[in-house]
Amino acid sequence: MNNQISVSADHLEVINEQLVLLALDTSQLVLALQAVQVDCEVSGGVISAVIMALSSNTATTEDIADHLDSVLSAPQAEVSSHE
Repeated sequence: MNNQISVSADHLEVINEQLVLLALDTSQLVLALQAVQVDCEVSGGVISAVIMALSSNTATTEDIADHLDSVLSAPQAEVSSHE
């Protein structure tokens, strides 16, 4: 059983660009939520939890994009057969 799939570098580049844009959008949402001030402790706690989750997702997305960047920039070895 072969678990490998073929994906073009162009397709991976598009995915990478989308990951970078997602990380930027998420970072902007974090900044917007940090500007929100509420008097209710419960609402403040919810906002803090959402900020933490978004920050974690941003870091993960940036890590995936960085890894994909390194894969795309690595020298390509020619493969004659997958079997």
